[in-house]
Amino acid sequence: MRSDRLIDLISAIPSLMHALFHDIDLIELDIPINRTQRKVLIVIDRLPGVTMTQISQLSGLEKGSFTAVADKLIAMELVKRERDPEDRRKILLQLTSEGKAITHRLIQNAETHLEKKLSRLESAERKELLDAFNIIRRVADRLKN
Repeated sequence: MRSDRLIDLISAIPSLMHALFHDIDLIELDIPINRTQRKVLIVIDRLPGVTMTQISQLSGLEKGSFTAVADKLIAMELVKRERDPEDRRKILLQLTSEGKAITHRLIQNAETHLEKKLSRLESAERKELLDAFNIIRRVADRLKN
């Protein structure tokens, strides 16, 4: 693969995510968290029992940067740390009751926002986008193993 095509590919996903979510309105939710914290809460919600290392990787943060984000969410009482009962060396993150409530509001808000954004596309374009996501997910899964 030529380097310019590789750079296009690498920049395409963040560019799409920015186009989809840069203007999401969180003010109406009155939730004092930033985009990174929001992303981490959603990952924890979608993958219960996920380790700190896994969340760090999924959110694209270095371990040191991620630890600061996790510590802030813990201080806000949205997340709690627990030792993995099967491997005491691993630390799992779980949403607290308040964390679950806030995360579900965030997800609902994001889904509504996404529906509005995607409604600008023709039906065929929405199908192409969904197909592209499915291909990317499948390729990512194959490259992990």
